[in-house]
Amino acid sequence: MTSTPSGRQGTAISEALVGKLACVACGSPVSLPADGASVSSQVVLACRSCSARYPVIDGIPVLLPGETSDWARLQRDLYDAVAPHYDGTIPVHVNRHYRDKRVGVVRSLAPYRGEVLDVGCGTGAFAGALRTLGYETYGVDASLGMLTEASRDGRAEVVVGRGERLPFQRGSFDLAITIATLHHITDPVRIAETLAEMLRVVRPGGMVVVWDHNPKNPYWPYLMKRLPQDTGEERLIPLEEVVSALEGGGGVSIRSFRSGLVPEFAPEWLLGGFQLAEAIVERLPVVNILCAHNVVIAQVPTGRPARVG
Repeated sequence: MTSTPSGRQGTAISEALVGKLACVACGSPVSLPADGASVSSQVVLACRSCSARYPVIDGIPVLLPGETSDWARLQRDLYDAVAPHYDGTIPVHVNRHYRDKRVGVVRSLAPYRGEVLDVGCGTGAFAGALRTLGYETYGVDASLGMLTEASRDGRAEVVVGRGERLPFQRGSFDLAITIATLHHITDPVRIAETLAEMLRVVRPGGMVVVWDHNPKNPYWPYLMKRLPQDTGEERLIPLEEVVSALEGGGGVSIRSFRSGLVPEFAPEWLLGGFQLAEAIVERLPVVNILCAHNVVIAQVPTGRPARVG
């Protein structure tokens, strides 16, 4: 059996989620035991093809590749530790501002009640905001601690997995999004694999959205020194690298823009002024290169599957 974090075994798992899952060893569908819930006290998912088995811990499927690098282990341990306090690292009103901007982009791209996957979903705060609007939300993250927070509030159907080998069947979602995740992955090959996988699991004609830190914004190094999830090992990913990886993964109609300028220290009573300044800067050629985030949108080709890079 694939090694997993320690934890209490549970039985609750959504049939809708199981129906989308795929073995990370061979890509075939997985299923629950024939009795529908558990084998003795342990719940497992079994691959229908290669017989690989994956545990379900506290209702969360754990579909990780058998090999675990030191980098992956350290990242998982870090996020497990910060999970209970993660949502409070940025003031609520600033978090809400950026959440609403991202929600607006998803609503412009995905059909109402569409199925959305959040890659690197963390505690599922963004997925939860989409769910309240009627979307069917799913999340994947390497941290069981983060996903425990997400599942506790019913923000999304979640699974432990890695972006470069997403544990989902091809064409399972209308849209896949990753927010502030790539700069933690750092490795160009792993980043390209993650973006190609996102294209793979989206239906033809669907969308992939990448929303990550803009390395040309001079404030990020100062802010990241104060965030518990940032260790100094991060690499801010250039816009051109994201676009190239999406093209290499088979994405088409790729477009990009820069977004955001409201800092985390903006007081709530001045938020409106910061938002006005942000809106002006976002529309100014040359100057908008300093915005906080790069946003890249790619479409999965209609009539042909996305390639796995």
